[in-house]
Amino acid sequence: MSLGFARRQVALTVSWQTTTVAVIGIVPGLPLGSAAGRLVWTVFASNLGVVAEPVVTAWVLIVIAIGTLVVANLLAAGPALMASRSNAATLVKAE
Repeated sequence: MSLGFARRQVALTVSWQTTTVAVIGIVPGLPLGSAAGRLVWTVFASNLGVVAEPVVTAWVLIVIAIGTLVVANLLAAGPALMASRSNAATLVKAE
């Protein structure tokens, strides 16, 4: 707000920052998590004597990615609301 942002712009900035951090986690996390899960399941199933055929469908990964973005932004809504309602002059003066 001290840079001239309106309240809505402050809230949108927090939302974009949250989305950026979530995407940075999703992009490497989905393929690495799928590979690790496949490896762990294969080892686990072979120890049980079961045929290991792990299957991961694309729609599940898409739902996980969208769910992560939604939950991250819902968790950031409170801090975004507090940031947009704060008085910039008071906060700068306190520094």
